[in-house]
Amino acid sequence: MQRSQIKKALTIMNILEFYQQTYTYDTGNNLTNLSHQANSDAWQQTLTIHPNNNRGTENNNQNNFDANGNLLHLDNIANLEWY
Repeated sequence: MQRSQIKKALTIMNILEFYQQTYTYDTGNNLTNLSHQANSDAWQQTLTIHPNNNRGTENNNQNNFDANGNLLHLDNIANLEWY
């Protein structure tokens, strides 16, 4: 390995961190909440299940995807651009 590759690998290793994810399920074993906890940040995602079946309902994040289904925005990170 070259010196520059080693420095790059060490830089990447310094930004990695341990995290914990917690999952919550309803009585029908449907995933309803995902929580992510790390030293640098925390976030959660709530999933809504239709009351008459086990399907997820539409959320208010319709603008997070383009016409091809590409994700356009990640909370707490940045906007994504696809070429």
